[in-house]
Amino acid sequence: MELTNTRLINFINRIKLPRDSMNTYREQVNNLQEKLVDKIKNDDRTGVKISGYRIAGSWAKHTILRATGLNPIDIDLVLFVTGDESLREDIGRLHDFVVSYLEEIYPTKDIAKDVDAEGKTKAITIKFVGTGLHVDIVPVVPLEKPADYVWQPERGGGGRYHTSVTGQLAAAKTWRDKNSYYTSIVRAAKFWRNYQELDLLSSFTIELMVAHLEAHEGVSSNIEHGLLRFFRLISDSSFPVITFPRAINSVPASYTNPVFIADPTNNENNAASKLTKAGWDEVKSKALEAYETLHIARTMSDLDSTADEWKQVFGPKFNVEV
Repeated sequence: MELTNTRLINFINRIKLPRDSMNTYREQVNNLQEKLVDKIKNDDRTGVKISGYRIAGSWAKHTILRATGLNPIDIDLVLFVTGDESLREDIGRLHDFVVSYLEEIYPTKDIAKDVDAEGKTKAITIKFVGTGLHVDIVPVVPLEKPADYVWQPERGGGGRYHTSVTGQLAAAKTWRDKNSYYTSIVRAAKFWRNYQELDLLSSFTIELMVAHLEAHEGVSSNIEHGLLRFFRLISDSSFPVITFPRAINSVPASYTNPVFIADPTNNENNAASKLTKAGWDEVKSKALEAYETLHIARTMSDLDSTADEWKQVFGPKFNVEV
């Protein structure tokens, strides 16, 4: 049998971050923001400095999931670093400045223990022990042109690219505004990714694939239908090059990754750049299994049998009861 939005929303409500928990995390986020505002306002240094910040990622896009043992709550905090354009050529110096800045904000914290520095770009994460909240610091250097674009090093090593943080958040808001079920489809797809341990499939690429389907196949007001076509898209033997009409630039003439999913603000950036062929093959295989299993679920005559099929895709915690 087909599962209605009403039933699937019961499942979504179980996997999304509960409002009470969100308030707890929000207190820590607000405290960090207050410290940043005060530091930025009273920072009289010349040269390199933090000129602003922006909360980004799943928290800002309203697609964050409930925390689990393997998947803590993480929030992206973008720091705009200005004062020296040479920072774009010296990632190590950029990292060291941001770490020292955080030490000034948290003088009583042992930042060395709370900040992870790994990979070529030395990704920075502030960990709050009490709640388990992770704040991933994203340092960027603003560009003069195009307006609102920044230079950003790729976390984990490898690339450096031009993108627009405000543009990405605006695009996500547009997708939410066009379809009130967009975030539910994305959340379910992310939960599937986590359950199937498809770590190379980022939340960003999931959002972009769902948005691509919304733009090219119409807005899906049915969650089950949205998930089915998401799995169909991935498992298709001819996965398309995904681009966005309002983004700057074009897809490169050649690229080495198995798929190309463009940044909605710059078509030359591949959001799927970390996907290897082996990783993508695994994602495709799991997506095909999900697509076929959910179609089998639609042939079942009762809810229990239908739910059993869905559990093959989303795990034993799948539950659509109130």
